[in-house]
Amino acid sequence: MWRRKREGVIQDLILQHAQIVLKTVQALYDYISVVRKKKPDKRVVEKEEELGENVLKLERQADELEEKVDEELFRGAFLPVTSSDRFDLIASVDGIADRCEIIVRKLRIIAEPIELDVKEKLSEMARLSVEATEALVESIELMGKDFDGALSKGHSVYSIREKNRDVEFETLELLVDLEMECSTFVLLHDVIQLLGQTTDRAKVAAESVISMVIKYRS
Repeated sequence: MWRRKREGVIQDLILQHAQIVLKTVQALYDYISVVRKKKPDKRVVEKEEELGENVLKLERQADELEEKVDEELFRGAFLPVTSSDRFDLIASVDGIADRCEIIVRKLRIIAEPIELDVKEKLSEMARLSVEATEALVESIELMGKDFDGALSKGHSVYSIREKNRDVEFETLELLVDLEMECSTFVLLHDVIQLLGQTTDRAKVAAESVISMVIKYRS
């Protein structure tokens, strides 16, 4: 009974963490949707700043939950799923939120307006990041009660990641044809790669879920 209770506590914390990470990615999408493409008025600047701060706040919450999960894992878990399995999952999921934070910080450094075409591509990549993270959270939620559902949702992250990879290269191709300051180019290049990495991390986390489900079934 005690073991089952502890397993439930760990699983609940992992799901809570994943849900906070999803909120972080959704907040990033909201932020990128308003990030300036021309000199904005004061209200737009304030809104952009508010949305950016929300991403950073949620990322810190995700880190705090990650620490709580780690504390539980260090106390030991039980077969068939080990502490190592869960640690790999939580680390991959937290990597999504980490990248959201860095994206906001890099976009804030850019001084000149962002071209509308580039901004729209960044928004599309952020939307796909939300989609991938939503599927990942669902797979984590289903992991202990619906094996087939968890596997299906986990595998769906793969195709979303491929879509985002295609948009990533489309955005890079667009970027090299535009005139801008060198510093802006470098920062936008980094942002594009980081947005691609959010779905990369979601795929790695989905692979962890699939592996854990297979162990449960065994």
